[in-house]
This record gives sequence, C-alpha cells and structure tokens, in this order.
Amino acid sequence: MDLRKPDSSHHAATLEPLLERTDAELAAVERQIGAAQKALRRLRRAAREGDLAGLPSRMTEAAEAMERAAVPLRATADGFTYDTAAAFADGSYLEELATAARQADLALVRRDGRITAYPVVLRLDAKAGAVRVGKKLDRRIRPSFLVAELKKLQSRPNRFNARAFLDRLLKPYTLLARAETPSWRHDRPGDGPLAALADLYEILTFFPTAAVDYPIEEFACDLLRLDRDPGARSSRGYRFEFAGSTGKKGAKRLTLFDEQGEQHDYFAIRFVLDS
Repeated sequence: MDLRKPDSSHHAATLEPLLERTDAELAAVERQIGAAQKALRRLRRAAREGDLAGLPSRMTEAAEAMERAAVPLRATADGFTYDTAAAFADGSYLEELATAARQADLALVRRDGRITAYPVVLRLDAKAGAVRVGKKLDRRIRPSFLVAELKKLQSRPNRFNARAFLDRLLKPYTLLARAETPSWRHDRPGDGPLAALADLYEILTFFPTAAVDYPIEEFACDLLRLDRDPGARSSRGYRFEFAGSTGKKGAKRLTLFDEQGEQHDYFAIRFVLDS
C-alpha cells in the first residue's frame, strides 16, 4: 500500500472522510478478529484437554474465522490510496486543514508562504508525507487530529522567562548599540539606541546549528511573549521598548500571528536604564 502513489480518482476524495471510512472498515475487521480469537481459544482448549474428536472441527472453525477477518482487511488495504504529495502541492490538503481549524476555533493563518498556528509554524513535507510542526516532523496528518494536537499545544502552560530572554538579548544589543552610538554606555542611565531585532537574531544565531535550534519564527514568538509582559526587566534592571517601522529606518519586519489570528509586527528594540 503506497500512500503517495499518484491516483487522481482517490486524490479527488478528501482525506478526512477517507480516513473516517477506513476507520469504520477496520472496526468491522477488529470485530471479526475478536471472533477469530474466540475460535482459537476453543481450539487451544481442545488441544489442552485432548478432545481429539473435536479437534479437527475446531481447527476448521478457527481457520475460517481468521480468513473472514483477513478478507476485509486486504480489501481495505487494497482500496486505500491517497496521493499526499499531490494534495500538498495543489492546496487541497491545506484547505481541508483550514476547514478543520475553523470547526475547532483554531486560528490558522496562511500568509507569505507560511502557515502559522501560534506558537508554531507548519511546513508541509511532501517527500516525507508529513507536516513539520515547529521543529518536529509529524506523520500524523489527519486534519482533525492535527488540529486537536495544535489546540493542546496552545493550552500548555507558558514557561517563558522574560528576564532570561532580556538577558539573552542584552548581550548582542550591547554590541549593536555601541556600534550605533559609540558614546552609549551600558551602565549609564537613560535610553539606549534602537537596534533592529532581525540584526539581534542574526547575532544570536551566528553559528549554523543555532538557527536550526532556534528558528526565527520561535524568536518572533518570544518577542510576542515579551510584549505581553511590559513590566519585565533584565537582571541588571533594564526595561525594554519596542519601536515600529518609523523608529529604526530600514529595520526588517518580523511578523507573527497570535491565537486569534491577530498580526503583530516587530522591528526594533531599545533597552532603558532608569535612574
């Protein structure tokens, strides 16, 4: 059974009803297997007790019961064909996923080639026949199931540590701030210069593996979490201020969509040390 074998007739059927029908067929097979197990237990009891007269009929009974289970299972296996690569490529899978998301009240945003379900970005991997959820490759792609998993992900407790994140940002920020304003000193009270968040991210992920472990989408999620904690301060007492596109000319925009599908844009940040 090749789930990715091109077959336009099967691809025309959407995945959700196909799997629902398959599940129902397998439930019937499961009942047949239950009957076969009972027949096999009777056969084993005849063997243990030495019921030689009844043993041949018990063998026939068990064999026929197993065959009755095998026939519909083979039919289900032979009839199940879904062209995953084609469904990913033509957008039909995404449409089905979006429908499941709407039914579950999950904000699924498709924009600029990205599929976002806060706090993760989804990527379709046609070669693997799977969906990458954040950094994890998940082969369980039934739309309703995947949406339920995303809902669970959203409901997990937020373990974001704003102070630790600010401490992490402050190190590359100090380098950029001194280059931008040589007179700036990190221990001097006042507003620091604006630094582009995209530039801070580049410094944070300077080594090649760092960007894989900490993708820019996750960085944007941390910015939103920080934005939701406006009173946060670093361990040195710095508070932060975000600036829009007009605050730092030429700063690259980092965009994120939250649980309600609302767009958040981040350009630049400054650290402020109060007197």
